[in-house]
Amino acid sequence: MAESDYHCNVKGEEETRNIMEHLDHQDTVILQIMQRMEAQHEEVMYHFSRLDPEMARRLGMDIQEVSKEIVEEETGDSNIAGNS
Repeated sequence: MAESDYHCNVKGEEETRNIMEHLDHQDTVILQIMQRMEAQHEEVMYHFSRLDPEMARRLGMDIQEVSKEIVEEETGDSNIAGNS
């Protein structure tokens, strides 16, 4: 009985460790994606500002507003759906 419990606990710890490693990897990938997106955003805004500074400012505000709406929609959807 005790040996069975021990093996069950060892397996559970291994599964937990695997999940944590997977989450750490996902975190690293997400941070890399965000860094690339920030660099691309800065480059795009630089090119727009060279064409028309006012258009770049308005475009930046529009992008922020759309992003905010998307986040609000996704947050609202996840609150409705629950954690399933």
